[in-house]
This record gives sequence, C-alpha cells and structure tokens, in this order.
Amino acid sequence: MSDFSVDELMTVLLARELRDGDLAVTGASSLVPVAACLLAQRTHAPNLTLITPAGVVNPQPGRLYRSASDGRWVEGAEAVGTAYDLFEMSENGRLDVMFYGGVQIDRRGNINLTGTGYQDSGRPRFRGPGLANTSFAVVSKRILLFSAAHTTRTFVDSVEYLTAAGHLDGTGARERLGITTEGPVLCVTPLVTFDFNEEKAMRVRSIHSGVEPARVVANTGFELPDGPWPETAPPTAEVLAVLRGLVDPTGELSDGNRPGLPK
Repeated sequence: MSDFSVDELMTVLLARELRDGDLAVTGASSLVPVAACLLAQRTHAPNLTLITPAGVVNPQPGRLYRSASDGRWVEGAEAVGTAYDLFEMSENGRLDVMFYGGVQIDRRGNINLTGTGYQDSGRPRFRGPGLANTSFAVVSKRILLFSAAHTTRTFVDSVEYLTAAGHLDGTGARERLGITTEGPVLCVTPLVTFDFNEEKAMRVRSIHSGVEPARVVANTGFELPDGPWPETAPPTAEVLAVLRGLVDPTGELSDGNRPGLPK
C-alpha cells in the first residue's frame, strides 16, 4: 500500500506543473486542481494566483471543499469578483492556466463535457455538465488536463462532441485557426501522466508506481507509443506534510489510505 492516495498523487503532479506568477482558473468540479494550486502556493509558486469559477481570488478557508463553487471558499479570500471579471480577463489573454476534466478526452487532448451516445435525433444518451465559457480553451496560455477515471470510455480516439478545443486534428491545427496559445500540455490520470508528442498525440510521460503497462493499454481507447515508460516520481514526505497540514487537514483527498484517517 502506498503512503498517499491517488487524489493526493494527482494533486502533487499537477502542482509540479504550475509556475510562480501563474494566473490559474479551475472549473466547478475541481477538488484536485484547486488543491494543486493551493499546494503550489505553499511550496514553489508563492506568487501564483488562483481564481475559482465563482470569482473567488486566492481562497484560504483552511480546508478543502468538494465543489470549487462552494460559497465557503470566500472565507479568507483576497477578493471576490464576478463571472464578467473572469470572462473579461480571459478575452484579454491574462489566463496562464486552465484545468479541464472531461466526460471524454481524446488522444489530441480535445474535451467533451457535453454528452455521449448521440442518436439519430441528435440527442445524447448521456448528457454532461457542458461548459460555461468555451473560449477558455483557446485563450488560456496552457491547459492542464486531469481525470479521476482512466477507462476506454473516458480516453477515446476521438470525442463525440467537441466542447473545448485541445489540439484538434493534430500539429498546426490550432495555428491554422489563428489560435496562438499552447493548448494542452499534459494530462494526469490515476494510472499515468500523459504528455504530447510532435504530432500532438498523447504519449505516456510516466507510469505511476505499481501500475502494470498492460493495464494502461487495456484502459486507453487509442494506441499508445511503446514503452518502456519511466516511473512517476512519488510525492516527497515534505510536500505531503504541506499538503496534509496546510491544504487538506480534513482529508478530502484521502481514500482512506492516510495514516490517522478512518479507512
């Protein structure tokens, strides 16, 4: 058994990608990305600015809440803006990082949050939450993807509905449409961390400790470049101490695998 949960690992891996001075925005269902931003602020990126979808700037509530739109994030925050403020910043090119999960994520990093199983009527069998502002995927300087599930239903060769643009159909596609931002740079899952090759297709950057490569292949709905794949560097004891002591003292990221918390 590891000394950390899957969510704790994903939080640490996303935090490593954040830079001092970044302006980062999360979606509503973003426990792990919010925790990653708060962890980065307390370790290597003290000047990172986090804005939640409700417009809360740099919340400091002393614990984590499951929804990034929870009103309790206001406690200790530096400021509270509006959706208009957030959208205006996006259109002015001020967003450095946007986090996205997805009902589906394809090998080019395109995101489907709208629905799956489309019928002749044009209606999906499953309807997702959708997206409030699709332009975030275009104007944010880089995109960090994450998924709580790694299955062939989530990681597909091509999304059924393009809610937010990743690398579209490959190298140069964003540029041909006049999009100047970098787009998705990596994707963190419970099994691996993906990045993108020269053709803007996902490849395994690292595989998490204890995960068999065959499991990754069987649960990914597109072909992956051959291994061997490097092993993901685990969280250090020092970083875990900060995460648990200052960011998540109530164990919201724990799956029962944290010492001192009930299983």
